[in-house]
Amino acid sequence: MTVVLTTTDLVVREGRTPVNLVAEEGLTVVQTKRETGGSTLAMALADRFKPYSGTVDGPGFKRTALAGVDFIDTLERQVSARECIREQVAWAQPFYKPVPKKIMDHKLVEPWLAPLQLEDLDQDARVGDLGVMDRFRLRILLALVSRPKAELLVVDDIDSVKKMSLRQQILDDLVEVARYVPVIATTVNEEL
Repeated sequence: MTVVLTTTDLVVREGRTPVNLVAEEGLTVVQTKRETGGSTLAMALADRFKPYSGTVDGPGFKRTALAGVDFIDTLERQVSARECIREQVAWAQPFYKPVPKKIMDHKLVEPWLAPLQLEDLDQDARVGDLGVMDRFRLRILLALVSRPKAELLVVDDIDSVKKMSLRQQILDDLVEVARYVPVIATTVNEEL
């Protein structure tokens, strides 16, 4: 297996326990403690947060997609799923390229629909009207669209999907996504 990210004595905030991690291809699940900066750890792994000390050796900011961090990728609940996706595609490609109305066929979107089980997503539905699974999957899709050449996907807080059976479906989706790009997911749950 190829190593995609390592951390050495990584401390995201002063006083926290150092994290030593080796993530290989496929899905890596990292258990964090409740209320101890799991989102900050995810952001540090994705090169979106400068840690207090230690090192992260991974693809870096431009090659790491990040999903599930509320203050980075919260979705506007009154906007349609289609418009969320179109906006992300517009930002991910050169400004002079048009963004098609049939956004699900776009080359940045289409490859992720099957692994994330979003082929039948109601594109006209407002984000607030989507089910919890589709909202979480949409956040992952948008992260992957934002980094078309991602070498790593970091997904924070899979525990935000409260029901265990649904959380297992998200993990199954991430296993599918990990066939194409390595995935690191954070959880506080000891029994996944």
